[in-house]
Amino acid sequence: MEVLPAISENSFWMQLLIYWIGAFCTLGIYTILYRENRVYRLLEHFYIGLALGFGLVVTINEVLDKVWWRAMATEQPSTVASFDKSPSLAGVTLDKDIKKEGEGSWKWQAKENPLLRLSEIPTDWGMPNYLKLWLWIEKPVPDGRITLRIRVHNPDTKETVAMSKEIATDFSDWRELLLPLKEFETTGDPYRSFEKVGKYGVLGDVVAVEFEANEALKKSGIIVRLDDLRHCIGYRWWWAFALVLGLMFYTVFSPRFAWMSRMALSLMMGLGAGYTFKGFVLDISPHIASSFKPIFVGLDAWKVGVNNAIFVAVLLCVMIYFFFSVEHRHPIIREPARLGRWLLMITFGIVFGNTVMGRFSLFISRLDFLLLQNPIDADKWTKLSMVIGLAFVLFGAAFLSVEYERRRQQRTAT
Repeated sequence: MEVLPAISENSFWMQLLIYWIGAFCTLGIYTILYRENRVYRLLEHFYIGLALGFGLVVTINEVLDKVWWRAMATEQPSTVASFDKSPSLAGVTLDKDIKKEGEGSWKWQAKENPLLRLSEIPTDWGMPNYLKLWLWIEKPVPDGRITLRIRVHNPDTKETVAMSKEIATDFSDWRELLLPLKEFETTGDPYRSFEKVGKYGVLGDVVAVEFEANEALKKSGIIVRLDDLRHCIGYRWWWAFALVLGLMFYTVFSPRFAWMSRMALSLMMGLGAGYTFKGFVLDISPHIASSFKPIFVGLDAWKVGVNNAIFVAVLLCVMIYFFFSVEHRHPIIREPARLGRWLLMITFGIVFGNTVMGRFSLFISRLDFLLLQNPIDADKWTKLSMVIGLAFVLFGAAFLSVEYERRRQQRTAT
């Protein structure tokens, strides 16, 4: 079986093909400036199909796989420390013989160094629910304890919080420990103040992870090995019901079971309405609170006072314009409302101008592609002539398609 050779994107012919396909599509879309035509419709359908295929691939890879399937079928583990590299800590060495995961483990002699501090670790843990750790004990120490301590800096409270969990050493050989974060003792609030998206919320910035041996473990002189510390979100098996809800939408194609699609649609609309109202309250409330600006702020900050006064005046004028419970006949109501209408028109004009500037930016970007990114080694006038020639061909095809449509309609009418 012969396999076609791979074509590098850096090759001249590949760049030339990409350029002319892009130029053909760009100028073909611009034929809509003449009139609705078949060239434009062909490329419009091409873009719609391309966008649909791309959106489907993104949905499968980024949503169904990462967000839904992995969350339901895997623990979504993230490595905190693999213990595969030689440590620069006293009393700790790299052991490549006795290990559980990866290339090695850390051989820790608690008698020489009772406290291990790991600072070169990922700081963003997201929303973990528990930790997993492979721990090896030479022999059981009934009174021995290893304190696993996580130091978290919360950007909201500006404080560093310690989360601690004691691990008993009453076993020997390897054991994989599952340590739920809800069982950790904390000295403050390690979670961010914004809305929780996980079961236990979003952790702040993790600055260090520490392992500390107690006196009984130090006096025993035994050897401890550490391997593969990771934080996990956990299995979300209940997300399987989302598949059932999604399949209910397809019952719309069955007259007998179409009522199921209406149930799913009503449920999603209810959830959407609730989240929209919640988002509206959370988003608008801070804006309302920030609208109460002080006007009299002292002579030292008179510029701030003037700016706040203008802000409050504009706000009140626009609100009076939309206040229709009282007729705008009295000058006290009519004049501020008229000023509010003019201020609205100015604002809409600025928004429209910004939109036009954005469209011109896109147009300039297309001109830059057509005139400056042609890989052919020629002067600028030759490149410009190529673009103009292609434009004439496409607009000519658009003209012929319009004439064909017009004549066919005339024949049909007669």
